[in-house]
Amino acid sequence: MDQIPKPPCGLLCEICSLYRAGTDEALRVRVAQDFRIPREKASCPGCRVTEGFCPVIDGQCATFRCAGEGGVAFCSECVNFPCRKLMPCADRASELPQNIKVFSLSLRKNRGDEEWRKEILHVYRLYFKGKMVIGNGPVPGE
Repeated sequence: MDQIPKPPCGLLCEICSLYRAGTDEALRVRVAQDFRIPREKASCPGCRVTEGFCPVIDGQCATFRCAGEGGVAFCSECVNFPCRKLMPCADRASELPQNIKVFSLSLRKNRGDEEWRKEILHVYRLYFKGKMVIGNGPVPGE
């Protein structure tokens, strides 16, 4: 498996359509249409490669810039973690994995890259397709 980028914010690049569009031309065409950007800009190799310049946001990612200015590889290493840039918001929660950042960063920090890698895809599946059971957290959905 290729080395998957590890953004400071804790997101998993390999589930991002922009990242996957780098090796999937049909997806690149759809991403270009969805985000209304030129096809040649409809992919991302990861924010560390692009210095935080994502093709679907204006300018440099503020979270990427902040991590660099703070001298940390991951937001979870910052003295201000968690901060507003990582704060969850229900707006578009079914589409965007923003609410999972703090959990992902904490998992990586406390268990290391190898254990994080083993668990994070399952965590994403529960996040997007699981069902919340009060007292138990998310469980696999239908």
